[in-house]
This record gives sequence, C-alpha cells and structure tokens, in this order.
Amino acid sequence: MRQEASKAELIRQAAVRVFSRKGFYKARAEEIAQEAGVAVGTIYNYFANKEEILLSIFQTEFEERIKLFRELLERNLSLPEIIQRILEAHFALLKQRGGLARVLVRERFNPGPGFEEQSIELYREMTGQLEKIISIGIKQGVVRPCHPRIVANALIGVVESISVCAMTSPEEEIDGLLQEAPHELAELIWNGLKKGGNDDK
Repeated sequence: MRQEASKAELIRQAAVRVFSRKGFYKARAEEIAQEAGVAVGTIYNYFANKEEILLSIFQTEFEERIKLFRELLERNLSLPEIIQRILEAHFALLKQRGGLARVLVRERFNPGPGFEEQSIELYREMTGQLEKIISIGIKQGVVRPCHPRIVANALIGVVESISVCAMTSPEEEIDGLLQEAPHELAELIWNGLKKGGNDDK
C-alpha cells in the first residue's frame, strides 16, 4: 500500500512539473511518464486520465488546507492569529513550490470536462471550514454580524486574486509580493471582520 501511494505521488509530482511548463491541455501522458521515470502504462495503473491526475493534485493540496483549518480551530488561538496562520501557510506554499502554485492558480480557472464539478466540491468543503471559523467568531462576539458563507467566499476570492497577481507578476517582483501578502491581507480581512470595525481594537 505504501509503495502504491509513493508511486502515485511520484506521478503527481511529475505531472505538476509538466503542467507547470506546458499547461494542462498541452501536456501528454507520455511526457508525464518520462518526467516520472515510469512507463506510460504505469500511469494508468493509478489514474484513468490527465483530468484524474489534476484532480488528485487539487485534492491533496485542499486536504492539507482543510487539515490546517481544523488544527487551528482546535488550538487556543485568537481569530486574528488563525487568519494570519492560514495566510502565511498559503503564501509560503506559493513561494516554496512555484510549479505547484502555477498549476493551482492557472488550472483552477480553466477546468476541463469532468473536473469542474469535483473541483467545486473541494472548494465548497474548504469554504465550509472558513465559514465555520467566521461563525465561531460571531458567537464569541469578536466578529461583526454577517453572512458567514458570503463572507467566506469573498475572502477566498480576495486571496485567490492576490495569488494570481503574484504568480503572473515579473519574476523580480514575485518574492516581495508573496512576502508582504500575509500581513497586508490579514490586516485587511480582520479590519473588515472585527466587531466595531476599525475603532474596535
């Protein structure tokens, strides 16, 4: 079982590199196999097609994000700290794993047949975790009354837009944007969420 999991991960990582260089639609299974150092037939032992590999890449990353959300909720952290930790983890991923970041950002907005519905489910689950965090803040009296689902989706949209901005900026600007984004967005988000607005410290 462990060997199978590691082989699937090897294929996933190779696919990330190929998708990053060529884009999902131009990439071929033969190129992924060559990158992974396996026979083409080996890919189909684990994945039915390219869409399934891409979905697996998204699932793996989204499950890590959802796991982080749950872990942060279990710890005795303030809501501003939780927001900061989530943002730091997100932008650290973009900085440390540029190829994966490009795939997540680019292919998120170009879903192919059979991928869109499943990717929506992943986003729905992640948004649900953020919605839960906002709802807890409202109950604790630290977040202003709001519609948690609307706000959760809006916040994810803001973070995604900055991610796209960073990953499509000139090479020399990317590190600076990724470095500053967590603090700037944490301030923006918390000032918009906290009860009493900017006057409430």
